[in-house]
Amino acid sequence: MFCSNCGNELHTYDQYCETCGAKRLETVEPTRKDIKRWHWLTPLIAFVITAICLSGYFYSEHNKTNAAMESFKKGETAALESEYKEARKHFEEAFTLRSEFPAAIENKKLVNSAIEAKERLHIARKHQEEQEFNKSFEQIEKATEIVSGYSGKVADTIQLDIKNTRMHVNVAEIRYEMNGKTKLEELEPLLIKAEKFDIEEAEEIAEDLRNRIANIAYAQANELLTDHQFSAALASVKKGLYHEPKNEKLINLKSTIQNEQAAFEKAEEHRLEQALIAAAEEKERNINDALEVISLKTSLNELGDLVVKGTVKSKATVPINSIRVSYSLVDKKKKVFDENEVYIYPDILYPGEKGTFEYTHFMIDKKLDVKFNQANWYLK
Repeated sequence: MFCSNCGNELHTYDQYCETCGAKRLETVEPTRKDIKRWHWLTPLIAFVITAICLSGYFYSEHNKTNAAMESFKKGETAALESEYKEARKHFEEAFTLRSEFPAAIENKKLVNSAIEAKERLHIARKHQEEQEFNKSFEQIEKATEIVSGYSGKVADTIQLDIKNTRMHVNVAEIRYEMNGKTKLEELEPLLIKAEKFDIEEAEEIAEDLRNRIANIAYAQANELLTDHQFSAALASVKKGLYHEPKNEKLINLKSTIQNEQAAFEKAEEHRLEQALIAAAEEKERNINDALEVISLKTSLNELGDLVVKGTVKSKATVPINSIRVSYSLVDKKKKVFDENEVYIYPDILYPGEKGTFEYTHFMIDKKLDVKFNQANWYLK
């Protein structure tokens, strides 16, 4: 007999089960034949129980995998939207659910680098606001190094952010350097730099620089035109028109310069002709009419000597030297008594200076007049 409650074998005299304490009921003791008949169910039951346990395990693991994949996808979406901290949280969740998840580990490293790069760019913009451009560029280079080993859409987005930040810092530096610049050679390099950047702010700065260059070129050319420096004035206008080809002020000034140059050259040609004529006349005068006789007279001394004295003045425009004067002595009937040549003192006369000469004719003993014949000299 067996206990109907727990199956423990009972003795013939047992009224209660020694194992569970249940009251003995009248049961039919199974025969060996019955035991044999149901013995094959044991492994089947064990198999069913094992299958149920395995199914539960695999179901649980499947749910974990699905949850990990869901977190991973959310992380990817957040990363593509530049929500890097949110993306990092999802990748950490995916890794917690599935520790063997290499993609989640690598993506977490990427978003950590992206977060650090973004922080560097934030610092760079702070330095830009404080006009510390060298420090700003240092932070941008560090951000570039941080993400240099990555590729893909997220890395491309970060690289684009770095590129845009670098452009904005460059443009801010150009705007800062513009202050106080008033020379073409100072502004033109800044314009070249500004034209390299394809952003609205850079285009505005480039337009401002072109206007400044045009105005400075106009003012400079005007001043040079006043001084008749036509070539330099035209060069200045051409610089301005190179950057602003449709600037009406510069176009009109270029035409004015060309007209003024033509008129000036024509007048200059006339002046040159007049100067050549004047030079020829001056040369003629210096050669043939460079000396004026101021005074020329004679006197008898106590010894009967005739003394001839004279004063001359230089009408030349250059120094003359070795000046000698020729004169004749004539009597009252205008008959030539004697002729003579004498040198002037000093030997060199500068324009407007006077010179004198004196010569004694011995033992003449009569009053004679003196007549100037000619003078000879050399141009120094």
